[in-house]
Amino acid sequence: MDRSLGWQGSSVPEDRTEAGIKRFLEDTDDSELNKFVKDFPGNESCHQPEAKTRVSRPQVSEPRPQAPDLYDDDLEFRTPSWSQPSDSQQYCSASAPLSPSARPRSPWGKLDPYDSSEDDKEYVGFATLPNQVHRKSVKKGFDFTLMVAGESGLGKSTLVNSLFLTDLYRDRKLLSAEERIMQTVEITKHAVDIEEKGVRLRLTIVDTPGFGDAVNNTECWRPVAEYIDQQFEQYFRDESGLNRKNIQDNRVHCCLYFISPFGHGLRPLDVEFMKALHQRVNIVPILAKADTLTPLEVERKKRKIREEIELFGIKVYQFPDCDSDEDEDFKLQDQALKESIPFAVIGSNTVVEARGRRVRGRLYPWGIVEVENPGHCDFVKLRTMLVRTHMQDLKDVTRETHYENYRAQCIQSMTRLVVKERNRNRDRSRN
Repeated sequence: MDRSLGWQGSSVPEDRTEAGIKRFLEDTDDSELNKFVKDFPGNESCHQPEAKTRVSRPQVSEPRPQAPDLYDDDLEFRTPSWSQPSDSQQYCSASAPLSPSARPRSPWGKLDPYDSSEDDKEYVGFATLPNQVHRKSVKKGFDFTLMVAGESGLGKSTLVNSLFLTDLYRDRKLLSAEERIMQTVEITKHAVDIEEKGVRLRLTIVDTPGFGDAVNNTECWRPVAEYIDQQFEQYFRDESGLNRKNIQDNRVHCCLYFISPFGHGLRPLDVEFMKALHQRVNIVPILAKADTLTPLEVERKKRKIREEIELFGIKVYQFPDCDSDEDEDFKLQDQALKESIPFAVIGSNTVVEARGRRVRGRLYPWGIVEVENPGHCDFVKLRTMLVRTHMQDLKDVTRETHYENYRAQCIQSMTRLVVKERNRNRDRSRN
């Protein structure tokens, strides 16, 4: 073997040109070359060049030893990488490209699903579905139908105006005592379009003047129940018709039933009304005119009303349970709303000055009752439940429970009529 290349023991070739390296590989036998590869595996942090120099060598029968840079299916040896590569060979390692999952994202990425780079292979696009539903719903608008029931003088109209900051009863005619005694139960509707931050709401208030004002109030709840059934029937006809695109939903989603603060709990009329309607509509009991009671009397009357509601089997609106992923503040708020039933409320459309600030409330010789003060009444809790947190749930329960019950009864009645008519025709054909 030519020792002019300078490979002695574990030394490297002195002639590091391409011709010298080829001559070194051709003149060195396999055992010595394998020992050289073991002693000089090359720099681990560097990558091999793309263009590999291969030298044709005759196959040998002896088994090849395994080395770090050798492969079983490769009969050629790779050119060893030296500590000082030439300019024509690039051995420096480059950082591998980041995967889409490891690529840094902007903070908007979680909130705006439209913010996605085109080369993101993991992004499909169905994350934009909530945004599509939101845009379509806002464009279409929302509707909500609220019924208020109770005897006259309990502040129903004032409370509705206070809840939605509007005047729905500007054209109302006040009746005298004689006219109220002779008046029968009527159903009146007041519709108003409200817009807040670009969201449109068509609010329909269904009032029941004359309820509980007569001397004989037997079955005075029947016109109210018939009105609710009529709205279900109209929606069922529209839903079963040919043109189902623009169906107007006039179904009653919630009924605020006002309970008089005078007395020792529920009156027979209250029990009869709620038992007749609790299968048709979501009933939310309201303890009216809470400013006529002391805080101790309010708590005592609330407890009494809850006990009688359970005693008579009345099913008022049940708040849905919170999801496990809800935060603690929302869970505490939901628990506070559940414990506040019946809501003790005070209504006022008058702005008064209290402690240097203007608030809505009532002025008395002994002080001011603030409508939006949680320490004075449950008005804020009622508004939070009715508008901010549970309005959609009220509509869902109306659609999925009350309307479905009515629809099932209608289909059952229609099926019975069809079966009866079929049996009658069969009997005629036999005779």
